[in-house]
Amino acid sequence: MMRSILAATLLLGAFGAQAAQTVVPQKSRIGFTFSQMNTPADGFFKNYTAAIDFDPAKPESAKAQIVIDLASIDVGGPDGNAEAKKKAWFDVAANPKGTFTATSVKALGGGKFETKGKLTIKGISRDVVGQMTAKQQGAELVLEGSVPLLRLNYKLGDGAWADTGTVADEVTVKFKLVLTGKAGQ
Repeated sequence: MMRSILAATLLLGAFGAQAAQTVVPQKSRIGFTFSQMNTPADGFFKNYTAAIDFDPAKPESAKAQIVIDLASIDVGGPDGNAEAKKKAWFDVAANPKGTFTATSVKALGGGKFETKGKLTIKGISRDVVGQMTAKQQGAELVLEGSVPLLRLNYKLGDGAWADTGTVADEVTVKFKLVLTGKAGQ
């Protein structure tokens, strides 16, 4: 509980005066794709908060922090969801949140951007690089992209689950974030 309050306070302090953009939760999604026993599988997180300030014309001034409630994981069934919350995977009892903090965004042309940031899961922080697109749709800005990562770098799947023949090491985080409001106001 204290971590949640601290995270919310930090988000408000870091972005409250600057971020005029709001994420539209019912149109947004943070998910992932992985392979289990050579079969592709998908999952997503039902609950997260995001403080984002992004103007496609000024990507270098972007700010973003996303805090994910790891206990809200959904991998398609109650057994898988319960397993993912255990110590060998996300260990949500000890590490209830995962965070992504953008460190830079660079335009690649054609509405595409390279994103760099710090991803923290289970207390382990790593630099990650991904790509996204930004499309204006009426009053909304739609950011869609992906970030590849290696689950074992975050100790996701300890013990018997560390066998990459059962669950592949490669995971792709996929996101669609729909924003309203203007950046930097």
